[in-house]
Amino acid sequence: MIQALEASPAVSYILDDRHRFIYCNPAWDRFAKANGAPQIVGEVVIGADLFNAVPEVLKPAYSKAFDEVSERGGIWEKPYECSSPELFRKYRMRIHFLKSHAWFLITNPLVVEQPHEKVSSPAPNRYFDQHGLVMMCIHCRCSRRVDNPDQWDFVPEYLKITGKDSLSVSHGFCPLCEVHFYPDLTR
Repeated sequence: MIQALEASPAVSYILDDRHRFIYCNPAWDRFAKANGAPQIVGEVVIGADLFNAVPEVLKPAYSKAFDEVSERGGIWEKPYECSSPELFRKYRMRIHFLKSHAWFLITNPLVVEQPHEKVSSPAPNRYFDQHGLVMMCIHCRCSRRVDNPDQWDFVPEYLKITGKDSLSVSHGFCPLCEVHFYPDLTR
Protein backbone atom coordinates (compact mmCIF):
# COMPACT_ATOMS: atom_id res chain seq x y z
CA MET A 1 0.00 0.00 0.00
CA ILE A 2 2.75 2.50 0.92
CA GLN A 3 4.44 1.96 -2.44
CA ALA A 4 1.19 2.85 -4.23
CA LEU A 5 0.75 5.96 -2.05
CA GLU A 6 4.33 7.04 -2.70
CA ALA A 7 3.60 7.07 -6.46
CA SER A 8 0.09 8.56 -6.21
CA PRO A 9 -0.51 12.15 -7.36
CA ALA A 10 -3.35 12.40 -4.79
CA VAL A 11 -2.47 14.09 -1.49
CA SER A 12 -2.73 11.18 0.94
CA TYR A 13 -2.00 10.48 4.56
CA ILE A 14 -2.60 7.88 7.27
CA LEU A 15 -3.88 8.62 10.77
CA ASP A 16 -3.82 6.34 13.79
CA ASP A 17 -6.92 5.57 15.87
CA ARG A 18 -6.51 8.88 17.75
CA HIS A 19 -6.33 10.90 14.50
CA ARG A 20 -2.58 11.51 14.70
CA PHE A 21 -0.52 11.59 11.51
CA ILE A 22 1.65 8.54 10.99
CA TYR A 23 2.36 8.95 7.26
CA CYS A 24 2.12 11.61 4.53
CA ASN A 25 2.91 10.82 0.91
CA PRO A 26 5.20 12.88 -1.36
CA ALA A 27 2.14 14.54 -2.97
CA TRP A 28 1.36 16.01 0.48
CA ASP A 29 4.81 17.59 0.61
CA ARG A 30 4.61 18.90 -2.95
CA PHE A 31 1.20 20.47 -2.28
CA ALA A 32 2.36 22.07 1.00
CA LYS A 33 5.48 23.58 -0.62
CA ALA A 34 3.66 24.74 -3.77
CA ASN A 35 1.02 26.50 -1.66
CA GLY A 36 3.35 28.38 0.66
CA ALA A 37 3.17 26.01 3.64
CA PRO A 38 6.55 24.25 3.85
CA GLN A 39 6.13 24.22 7.64
CA ILE A 40 3.58 21.39 7.30
CA VAL A 41 5.53 18.89 5.22
CA GLY A 42 5.05 15.29 6.32
CA GLU A 43 8.14 14.96 8.49
CA VAL A 44 6.93 17.93 10.58
CA VAL A 45 3.31 16.82 11.07
CA ILE A 46 4.01 13.19 11.96
CA GLY A 47 2.57 12.66 15.45
CA ALA A 48 0.36 15.77 15.29
CA ASP A 49 -3.39 15.50 15.89
CA LEU A 50 -5.37 16.26 12.72
CA PHE A 51 -8.14 17.91 14.74
CA ASN A 52 -5.73 20.55 16.04
CA ALA A 53 -5.64 21.88 12.46
CA VAL A 54 -9.35 21.47 11.67
CA PRO A 55 -11.36 24.68 12.14
CA GLU A 56 -14.02 24.48 14.87
CA VAL A 57 -16.86 24.80 12.37
CA LEU A 58 -15.75 21.57 10.62
CA LYS A 59 -14.90 19.44 13.67
CA PRO A 60 -18.43 18.02 14.16
CA ALA A 61 -18.72 16.94 10.51
CA TYR A 62 -15.31 15.29 10.42
CA SER A 63 -15.71 13.65 13.82
CA LYS A 64 -18.95 12.13 12.58
CA ALA A 65 -17.28 10.96 9.35
CA PHE A 66 -14.44 9.20 11.20
CA ASP A 67 -16.91 7.58 13.62
CA GLU A 68 -19.14 6.35 10.78
CA VAL A 69 -16.35 4.85 8.71
CA SER A 70 -14.77 3.10 11.71
CA GLU A 71 -18.14 1.64 12.76
CA ARG A 72 -19.46 0.51 9.39
CA GLY A 73 -16.26 0.21 7.33
CA GLY A 74 -16.22 1.15 3.69
CA ILE A 75 -15.35 4.60 2.41
CA TRP A 76 -16.67 8.03 3.36
CA GLU A 77 -16.46 10.63 0.58
CA LYS A 78 -16.89 14.39 0.44
CA PRO A 79 -16.14 16.82 -2.41
CA TYR A 80 -14.42 20.01 -1.34
CA GLU A 81 -12.74 23.03 -2.81
CA CYS A 82 -9.16 24.05 -2.10
CA SER A 83 -8.44 26.84 -4.53
CA SER A 84 -5.47 29.13 -4.81
CA PRO A 85 -5.69 32.76 -5.94
CA GLU A 86 -4.86 31.59 -9.47
CA LEU A 87 -6.62 28.22 -9.74
CA PHE A 88 -10.04 26.81 -8.93
CA ARG A 89 -9.42 23.31 -7.54
CA LYS A 90 -11.97 20.74 -6.49
CA TYR A 91 -11.01 17.53 -4.70
CA ARG A 92 -12.83 14.47 -3.40
CA MET A 93 -11.75 13.45 0.10
CA ARG A 94 -12.01 9.76 0.80
CA ILE A 95 -11.63 8.28 4.27
CA HIS A 96 -10.88 4.56 4.32
CA PHE A 97 -10.81 2.62 7.59
CA LEU A 98 -7.92 0.14 7.69
CA LYS A 99 -9.44 -2.32 10.14
CA SER A 100 -6.32 -4.49 10.51
CA HIS A 101 -4.48 -1.57 12.17
CA ALA A 102 -7.43 0.65 13.24
CA TRP A 103 -5.91 3.36 11.04
CA PHE A 104 -7.52 5.81 8.66
CA LEU A 105 -6.24 6.31 5.11
CA ILE A 106 -7.26 9.65 3.65
CA THR A 107 -6.86 10.28 -0.06
CA ASN A 108 -7.66 13.52 -1.86
CA PRO A 109 -7.73 13.03 -5.63
CA LEU A 110 -7.98 16.19 -7.73
CA VAL A 111 -11.26 16.36 -9.67
CA VAL A 112 -11.09 19.81 -11.33
CA GLU A 113 -8.32 22.37 -11.78
CA GLN A 114 -8.78 25.47 -13.93
CA PRO A 115 -8.00 29.20 -13.84
CA HIS A 116 -10.50 31.42 -12.03
CA GLU A 117 -12.79 33.73 -13.91
CA LYS A 118 -11.64 37.32 -13.46
CA VAL A 119 -13.86 39.61 -11.38
CA SER A 120 -13.81 43.38 -11.26
CA SER A 121 -11.96 45.14 -8.47
CA PRO A 122 -14.21 45.62 -5.42
CA ALA A 123 -14.56 48.77 -3.36
CA PRO A 124 -11.82 49.29 -0.76
CA ASN A 125 -12.36 47.63 2.63
CA ARG A 126 -15.55 45.92 1.47
CA TYR A 127 -14.49 42.69 3.17
CA PHE A 128 -12.78 43.92 6.36
CA ASP A 129 -14.92 44.30 9.49
CA GLN A 130 -14.29 46.89 12.21
CA HIS A 131 -11.58 44.63 13.71
CA GLY A 132 -9.78 44.15 10.37
CA LEU A 133 -11.04 40.57 10.00
CA VAL A 134 -12.22 38.98 6.78
CA MET A 135 -14.94 36.30 7.11
CA MET A 136 -13.95 33.62 4.58
CA CYS A 137 -15.84 30.46 3.68
CA ILE A 138 -13.79 27.52 4.83
CA HIS A 139 -14.92 25.57 1.80
CA CYS A 140 -14.93 27.80 -1.29
CA ARG A 141 -12.75 30.65 0.03
CA CYS A 142 -15.31 33.30 -0.86
CA SER A 143 -15.29 36.35 1.42
CA ARG A 144 -18.38 37.87 3.01
CA ARG A 145 -19.09 41.50 2.28
CA VAL A 146 -19.33 43.79 5.28
CA ASP A 147 -21.76 46.11 3.48
CA ASN A 148 -24.00 43.19 2.41
CA PRO A 149 -23.47 40.11 4.66
CA ASP A 150 -25.65 37.94 2.41
CA GLN A 151 -23.19 38.35 -0.49
CA TRP A 152 -19.99 36.32 -0.68
CA ASP A 153 -17.40 36.96 -3.41
CA PHE A 154 -14.28 35.13 -4.54
CA VAL A 155 -11.66 37.89 -4.33
CA PRO A 156 -8.25 36.40 -3.45
CA GLU A 157 -6.34 38.75 -5.74
CA TYR A 158 -7.98 41.78 -4.12
CA LEU A 159 -7.22 40.50 -0.62
CA LYS A 160 -3.63 39.81 -1.66
CA ILE A 161 -3.05 43.42 -2.78
CA THR A 162 -4.74 45.23 0.10
CA GLY A 163 -1.36 46.14 1.50
CA LYS A 164 -1.82 44.23 4.74
CA ASP A 165 1.25 42.25 5.81
CA SER A 166 -0.88 39.39 7.03
CA LEU A 167 -4.55 38.79 6.48
CA SER A 168 -6.65 38.14 9.60
CA VAL A 169 -9.31 35.63 8.64
CA SER A 170 -12.29 34.26 10.51
CA HIS A 171 -13.71 31.07 8.99
CA GLY A 172 -17.33 30.13 8.48
CA PHE A 173 -19.53 28.79 5.70
CA CYS A 174 -21.08 30.76 2.92
CA PRO A 175 -24.78 29.82 2.64
CA LEU A 176 -24.27 27.75 -0.54
CA CYS A 177 -21.43 25.61 0.81
CA GLU A 178 -23.19 25.05 4.11
CA VAL A 179 -26.32 23.74 2.42
CA HIS A 180 -24.54 21.84 -0.36
CA PHE A 181 -21.61 20.24 1.46
CA TYR A 182 -22.86 20.06 5.06
CA PRO A 183 -26.64 19.70 5.06
CA ASP A 184 -26.50 17.96 8.47
CA LEU A 185 -25.19 21.19 10.02
CA THR A 186 -28.15 23.25 8.74
CA ARG A 187 -30.92 21.16 10.29
